[in-house]
Parts: sequence; C-alpha cells; structure tokens
Amino acid sequence: MDQLEQLDQQIEQLRAKRQEILNKKRSQVLEQLRASIRLYGFSAHELGMGYSAGKTKSAPRDAKYVNPQNPSQTWGGGKGKRPNWVRLHLEQGGKLEELLIRH
Repeated sequence: MDQLEQLDQQIEQLRAKRQEILNKKRSQVLEQLRASIRLYGFSAHELGMGYSAGKTKSAPRDAKYVNPQNPSQTWGGGKGKRPNWVRLHLEQGGKLEELLIRH
C-alpha cells in the first residue's frame, strides 16, 4: 500500500500544479481579451453576452417608425431605449406620430 499512497500523493501534487498553471494562463488570456475589447470597443452584445442566461430573445418587430433624415434607420417601437434619432426628434419638439411609416 505504500506505493499506492505515494502515487496518490504524486497525482494530487500534479493536479495542484496543473491547476496553478491553468489559473496563471487564464489570467494572462483574460487580460489579453480585456485589452482587445477596450481597443476595439466591443459591446457585451457583440460578444454574445447581451442576454441573461435562460432568457430568450424575442423576434424582432417590424419597423413602425423611420428616421426622415436617414430612411435606412427604422425602429419597431418595442421595449427598451429609443434610438438616438427618435429621442432627438422628440427633444426638438417633434411628435412620434410624425415618424410613423406610411404604407
């Protein structure tokens, strides 16, 4: 049994050493990732972390409003923050109805 105990002890030491190396490498990689995120300005959404676990993303809404200054910018009018162009229009005295897409 003495040899088995020695082997168990060596295995435990190797596991501890492996974990130590892994933790050090993880720290280095994490710092590199953080530097790249800062450099390139990635958002949590772009990194695939924009949603809570277990929460499902709802289907995108059809466009209901359009930016008169840039028709390629549309908004469905759903939950969440209003786009800047909608907010600016309202701050300048405009009405939301003025941005409705007319079919």
